[in-house]
Amino acid sequence: ESTQEGVEKIQKIVEDMLHFAKPKPAHFKEETVNEVVEKSLLILQPKLKKNNIQLTFEKGEDLPAVRIDQHQIQQVLVNLILNAIQAMEKVGALSIQTFARPGGVGISVKDTGIGLPKTNLKKIFDPFFTTKSEGTGLGLSISLKILEKHGATLEVVSREGKGSTFTLHLPRGNKE
Repeated sequence: ESTQEGVEKIQKIVEDMLHFAKPKPAHFKEETVNEVVEKSLLILQPKLKKNNIQLTFEKGEDLPAVRIDQHQIQQVLVNLILNAIQAMEKVGALSIQTFARPGGVGISVKDTGIGLPKTNLKKIFDPFFTTKSEGTGLGLSISLKILEKHGATLEVVSREGKGSTFTLHLPRGNKE
C-alpha cells in the first residue's frame, strides 16, 4: 500500500467522521425516485462491471414525486449498493426495484451476497461496526441519520449465505 493510498484512506475516515458528527443541512425538492436511482447507478457502473455484478433495475411506473434532498438520498443508495457489491465478492446479481406504497415510494436493493448472521443484523447500524477490512463502519449510521431527517425508514431482510435486501421507504412529503 502506497503512502498516497494510506493518506486517502485516512482522509476518507476523517470525512466520514465529520459527516457523522455534523451532517450537512438538507435541501428538499420534489424529485423523481427513478431518476435518483439511475444517477446513483451511473456513479457505480464501473465498479459493478469490474466485479461482474449483474444488475437489474425494475422501475415502478407512475410513482409519486417525493420531497427529498437528492444528494443525500443518493449517498444512502450508493452506500447500500457498495455494501451489496462488497457482500457479493466478485460475482452476483444486484436487483433494484422502485415501487409505489401507501403514502410514498419504496426502493429495494437486493443482493445475492453472503448475507448477515442474525447476531450482526442488530449491529449493522451501530457507528463503527464493520465486517469489512476497509471501511469506517459509518456508512449505515450516516444513512440512518439522513433517512430520519427525511421521515424515511430502512428495513433489512437478510439470510446467511443467501443475500440481503434493504428497503427504503420514502414518504411522499409535504406539498408546500
